[in-house]
Amino acid sequence: MKINTKYKVRQVAGENIVLVQGRNPGDMTSVVAFNDSSLYLWNSLLDKDFEMEDVVSLLTERYEVDEAVAAKDAESWIKTLEEKGLLV
Repeated sequence: MKINTKYKVRQVAGENIVLVQGRNPGDMTSVVAFNDSSLYLWNSLLDKDFEMEDVVSLLTERYEVDEAVAAKDAESWIKTLEEKGLLV
């Protein structure tokens, strides 16, 4: 999988966000806010093909979490990006 480079993280009022326009005419634009770890993952993986194991590795290297916790967080992060159409 890969982060869709048509989306850019912007800082607005101290928050790191991505604006995602609705896919269909009736859909509303949504905002995806990034905390520090989400932003770290986004920036680390931008322009790279990656798998869940890469996300887990980044989390365990940077934060003091075991692999099981990192895997759960990685799965959640990837799922959110997939749901919002931020991955290709």
